[in-house]
Amino acid sequence: MSRVFTIFNHGTDFHRDMDRDEVVTELHDAAAGSEARIVQAQQTNHNPSGFRLEAKAPTFMICEGPGSDTVPAQGPRKGVRGMAHAHPGVENPILNTSKDWRQNPFAQKHELSMTPPSITHPRTELVLTRSEIPMSSFRKGFVGHTPKNIQTTGRALGTGWDDNVYRASWMLTHLLFERKMKIDTVNLMGWSRGAVTCIKQANKLYEIFGMSLKLNIFAIDPVPGGYTTITDDIRFIPPNVQDMLVILAVDDDRSTFQALDAQDLRVLSPPTGIAPAPQVHFLPLPGNHSDVVFTTKGNAPQSARLCAHLAYKFLLAHGTKFSHPPRHGNLTVPQILDAYDVLRANRATIKTQAAAKGNPLVNGFRRQERRVRKNPGEYVSNPQRWVNEHHRQCALSPNLQAVDRAAIQVSPGESYSPWQAMLPQMGISYGDTHPLARTLVRL
Repeated sequence: MSRVFTIFNHGTDFHRDMDRDEVVTELHDAAAGSEARIVQAQQTNHNPSGFRLEAKAPTFMICEGPGSDTVPAQGPRKGVRGMAHAHPGVENPILNTSKDWRQNPFAQKHELSMTPPSITHPRTELVLTRSEIPMSSFRKGFVGHTPKNIQTTGRALGTGWDDNVYRASWMLTHLLFERKMKIDTVNLMGWSRGAVTCIKQANKLYEIFGMSLKLNIFAIDPVPGGYTTITDDIRFIPPNVQDMLVILAVDDDRSTFQALDAQDLRVLSPPTGIAPAPQVHFLPLPGNHSDVVFTTKGNAPQSARLCAHLAYKFLLAHGTKFSHPPRHGNLTVPQILDAYDVLRANRATIKTQAAAKGNPLVNGFRRQERRVRKNPGEYVSNPQRWVNEHHRQCALSPNLQAVDRAAIQVSPGESYSPWQAMLPQMGISYGDTHPLARTLVRL
């Protein structure tokens, strides 16, 4: 039984059936094992709810993006896996059913979630009957009756992503405590608001499980949205995170699409002696917010292919199992260097084509250059030569191996720059494949 559970979080307006050439989809389509899904079942004395976990020991979960379209199980627009899904916030995050309280089997069957027959108001001393007692949001949320949202606010504000946080937390609690699965590591991957959802999920899992679960995050251009309030569970990396690799799109200049970067994110260290602090590495890639995930279209498909490759290496190194390598998973060092060559040769064109276009209400009424482009030296050694530290590593030291994690000391509040030499710690290494002749040409 796998000790690793992986969660794939789609970005705003995206879902599992939307584009098979998008990086998150490419990765979860190659995942081995079975998806964690609750399905309808026969009601029995042992199962009064009439729902059950579809697989006995699931290994991964897929969360649809905020504001994504509803896909029916049948019909011309049915999902490729025959599974109906809607944007988060519409359906009960546990059961994928209506958020109608009267139809919630947990509310109807479990005394834990039932309102007491009567209660005396502490100030007025009036006795309120069951129908008069207000239902607390916690009690409703406990059985999946979370606030409902509409698609428009999901796209504009990300509403509904808290349902994905709740869904992941509930599922892991169920798998660990009821199914007795020996999960000790949770890997999270996401793009856009899906990447931000990874951080929110990590914070919630720390609240529930403390340091008993190790987490690893592959975050692709984590954009919370220009109209979204940045809360603590968005900007803090909790101490249960072991490794976090962040892809940053360099050329998106929309004011409402600013990504969380080294200045925004803050690392919370665990209690002294329990574990090393979370290790974070930022990798800039040319292109805009969409360019870093679409492997067959856009202004910089090479960036997306490198992103898919890095995600595969990262997840594989941290224990995620795959039934087969994703299409761009096993890039060789020469192929990687060729991709970086193309990106460097086309930097000016990519920058121009990736610039903001379209609706200013969505994209913002002004352009705002990202800090990663204004200050590239904070993210890569010699940015005139290298796109990022992965580029530099593949050209100079692809066989660089990880060192003892305890030997890496980063003081609280220290600049992220010293952290940028830790890719081998995160599984990004290539053995004895140093392409000496090619490297000399690039220098």
